[in-house]
Amino acid sequence: MNPAEAPALPIPRKTPAAFRRFLASNAFESIADNSVRTLLPVIAVSALGAGTAEIGVLNALGLGAFLVFGLPIGGLVDRLPKLGVMRAADLVRAVAVLAVPGLFLLDALALWQVLLAAALLGIADVFFTSATGAWLPTVVGTEELGIAYARLQRVSTLASVGSPAVATTLLKVLAAPLVLALAGIGYLFSALLLPRFAGDDPAPDSDPRPRFWSSIAQGISLAVHHPALRALLLSNILLNAAVMLGNSVLAVYVISSLGYSVAAFTMIGTLSALGGLLASIIAPRLLGRWGIGRLKIAASLGCVPAVGVLALAQHLPGPVLGWVAAQSLIWSCMLVLATVAGAGVVPQLCAPSKLATVMAAHRFFTLGVMPVASLAGGLAAVHLGITPILWTWAALAGLSALPILLSPLRSWHLGPEPHGTNT
Repeated sequence: MNPAEAPALPIPRKTPAAFRRFLASNAFESIADNSVRTLLPVIAVSALGAGTAEIGVLNALGLGAFLVFGLPIGGLVDRLPKLGVMRAADLVRAVAVLAVPGLFLLDALALWQVLLAAALLGIADVFFTSATGAWLPTVVGTEELGIAYARLQRVSTLASVGSPAVATTLLKVLAAPLVLALAGIGYLFSALLLPRFAGDDPAPDSDPRPRFWSSIAQGISLAVHHPALRALLLSNILLNAAVMLGNSVLAVYVISSLGYSVAAFTMIGTLSALGGLLASIIAPRLLGRWGIGRLKIAASLGCVPAVGVLALAQHLPGPVLGWVAAQSLIWSCMLVLATVAGAGVVPQLCAPSKLATVMAAHRFFTLGVMPVASLAGGLAAVHLGITPILWTWAALAGLSALPILLSPLRSWHLGPEPHGTNT
């Protein structure tokens, strides 16, 4: 079917009860995640005297867990009840987080304990994310995953706006380790609100299940060699590299090069969250009108002028800060649209029994490029200056449309029949 003639993606009149419960659970999980990201570095610095090296290790532990444990955990999750994995991950994170204020009250908190908590949180995050990605298609259906992820993004964005403000207010009256208890409570509520039913596992394949490491190798092979999955993989690698290049120079550019205050930079971050919220609201409508392929391409190409505005901000008419703020809002909006557009691709091409493994393989590559791009961006900016990095950021984001244009995904609307011959 021609994408222009395809019917709009149907928005269900009645959301499945299990997904409604998961939305509520996701709200508390997002509040907890944002509180942890805000407070753990504050605790390490203010209460325990950590320096830049220790903070670097702390920040790397979350991403490192996906890179080191993502593939085997994905293979393991495919063999376990998904809701049980998600609930256990929430409880582990609650215990790890609540241990920090507990040790602080006992005057026994040390930096190594905060780092250990961060490591446990990172590993539990991998379990939770892998199980969520494999479970959602069984509830909402593969063709409506874009809508589901847009709704989840909306909840996460609201949490990212609200939870740091709440944490900042509490920090005025409580020590940072005590405020972290907010995150532990959030994880507990997330576990309690997860759907209760256990029918979240698909029927086993007719073929015998391969050995554990063989299944992981098969997941990597499918992610790399399937034409549509390879295109999505390359597109997301380029887009994530662009994100990290931008993150490596943005704060320095706005605060040092343009001369704006930290408060102004924080305001720009709030606008970025609002851009993500806007995208999560309009994504279902755009996905229904344009389809997966066209929305993914349009959002990637839309990133180019968004970043270009930032590079040219000093030469454009009007206040520079206004252009910087516009860039933040539009960039975040395009980024979320591109993410939502690609959310349903892997489940439509992969059997449910292999889904967590294939998605883990996908994340291994798309997340693996991020620290490399961040390091490269920082080092290149030292030698070349910030402006060339800004244009490289824009170029990589735009190039992320190319793999989609050159693949079968360019003509996808609702996508192929799920679990067809391509698996």
